[in-house]
Amino acid sequence: MTKVFELTVSDGTGKLRLDAFCSSVLADMTRSRLKTGMQAVQLNGRQAKLSSTVQAGDRITLIWKNPLPDVLIPEPIPLRIVYEDNDVIVVNKRAGMVTHPAAGNWTGTLVQAIAYYRLHTSPIHDEYARLLEAEQGRVNFAELLRVGIVHRLDKDTSGILITARSAEAEAFLKNEFKLRHTEKYYLAILNGVPEKPAGIIETSVFRDGHSRIRFAASADLSKGKYARSRYKVLRVYGRYALVLFKIDTGRTHQIRLHARFIGCPVVGDPLYGKKETEWKEYGLMLHAYRLCVALPSTREKAVFTASPPRKFQTVLRLLQARQSQGNS
Repeated sequence: MTKVFELTVSDGTGKLRLDAFCSSVLADMTRSRLKTGMQAVQLNGRQAKLSSTVQAGDRITLIWKNPLPDVLIPEPIPLRIVYEDNDVIVVNKRAGMVTHPAAGNWTGTLVQAIAYYRLHTSPIHDEYARLLEAEQGRVNFAELLRVGIVHRLDKDTSGILITARSAEAEAFLKNEFKLRHTEKYYLAILNGVPEKPAGIIETSVFRDGHSRIRFAASADLSKGKYARSRYKVLRVYGRYALVLFKIDTGRTHQIRLHARFIGCPVVGDPLYGKKETEWKEYGLMLHAYRLCVALPSTREKAVFTASPPRKFQTVLRLLQARQSQGNS
């Protein structure tokens, strides 16, 4: 739905960016949402930009289209189901799949795949399946944007991810993650070998001021959100290393940032990695290997694991072969 907003900057307002002013007076309108859905904007009758400066008395005409699709349509996307019961579905997410819909990725996500699985494949008919059926599989998109999703993995990260089958189970799992009662382990191939065979990395994490999609890490813990990762080097292949990470916090891009912070970025990382084409075809070498989490039904810890995908194992074999040739 396209909307036209006619706004006037009130008296007493100091100079502001146009997008900052609009987001402050329009309900539920963040600056990123404003930018995603903006069709056109005028300032005092002339074409303008969201970065334009406004002040008291200025008139703004904003033409904006809701970037969200009208409905959620389940999609028959293959899933690797690791475990399921009446409360949860645990999947081994493939690399390249987005966890939940967002700008630029409204379809083909885990949310659509799980919705289809609930309706047509799963032997368990859960609460969210009944919600989907109530609207013949076409449910208001905003309502189900993140239904059942209690944590996420980056698009290019593969591995274990748990989802909820009811509002009660979802609330329980979200609280477990919030209280850091879960244990999350990742395998990564690093371009570089950490100085110590095991250690703890503590930084702050915050948005990169020069990029909308990148984050940054700093030893100055006052700058952003606190992030802590533990690591152990499992194997060294010359200047590469296979490393097990356990994250104590769940910040966006945390392992990728921490690997870069210690000078050993994850192989195949397009945002924080070294610029080399050797491993480009294999993608990001980061895999959510193990998850320990209490299940809603029993309140007891369960452990779920998933072996690294084929491309990950191929890179390890190539590194092993290279090392063997060097030692022969």
